[in-house]
Amino acid sequence: MKYSWKHQVINFLLFFSVCFSVQAQSKYCVDEIKDLKLQSISGRIQTYYSEGMEKRASELKTLLERASVSLGDSLNLEINLILAALGPKEWAQVLDKTYGLPTFRTDACKRDGGSFPEPKYVAIVPGGIDGPLYDDWIALKDSLSSKALQKLKEAGMTFEEGGKLMIDFVALHELGHAYHLKFGIKNYVNFFSEFMANYVAYAFLRSTEERLDKKVLAVLSANVETITPVHSSFMKWENFRSSEHPPTEAWYNSVITLKAAEIYEQRGFEFLYAIRKAFPEAEGQLNTETIIARMDTIHPGILIWSEGISELVKRPK
Repeated sequence: MKYSWKHQVINFLLFFSVCFSVQAQSKYCVDEIKDLKLQSISGRIQTYYSEGMEKRASELKTLLERASVSLGDSLNLEINLILAALGPKEWAQVLDKTYGLPTFRTDACKRDGGSFPEPKYVAIVPGGIDGPLYDDWIALKDSLSSKALQKLKEAGMTFEEGGKLMIDFVALHELGHAYHLKFGIKNYVNFFSEFMANYVAYAFLRSTEERLDKKVLAVLSANVETITPVHSSFMKWENFRSSEHPPTEAWYNSVITLKAAEIYEQRGFEFLYAIRKAFPEAEGQLNTETIIARMDTIHPGILIWSEGISELVKRPK
């Protein structure tokens, strides 16, 4: 069948359009960040930052590089991570999620942006001390018990400093994702991937001479005590997005970090080796219920703990 020259031109344009679309969707997030042409700070963790945000970017870079040295030595790993501290404008250019909610990407910045032959790690964080994490923490002030406030004081910080610490911790959490993935522990579902990232982040905090873990645990304990999540079931968390209700995401991560801290005190990095051995399946093959049951065979008590998290929710009087 012969086609007119008009049909041939239309077919060519359609083919070109499809190819361009696939190419545009298949750009690594790392490259999308570089395409923003931001200023950067070189070093162990190359850091890009929006205009006016160099100070905060430098603070986070220092923290993550310190953690990277410690974790790299402990796990005998080297990772290549890019850090991006972005303002609202640049955030909206590359991400399809609420400004201020830190995220970790191995492929495209936006979800479902194509398939990639290998992971390239980038952590994206707010370039200021602002956004939902900070705002939601500040909103808790009048609800905190005297016990929670006393824990913050004993940890050596003011209530307001707790908001900044939350952002610092989530930045370390994103670094934790890079390390557990490089170590060979896959993501599977929300519960598992977040548990592993928080476990790794806590391992660094616990190793610090100034015991940064005590400050973080004081903040996370306050979250658990005070936040009322929209649900309190790891099964329901499986398909939950943080942008749906950021305080709920903070609550879940606080709950599992407190548990991760408890296990780390007993088992240290050995727990990660046990997890890696017990979970050889490819991503997408396991659900939350199966994962928790298997984790319970590695560390008895996890199943009972997971079934009781709803009891931690603060009930209206």
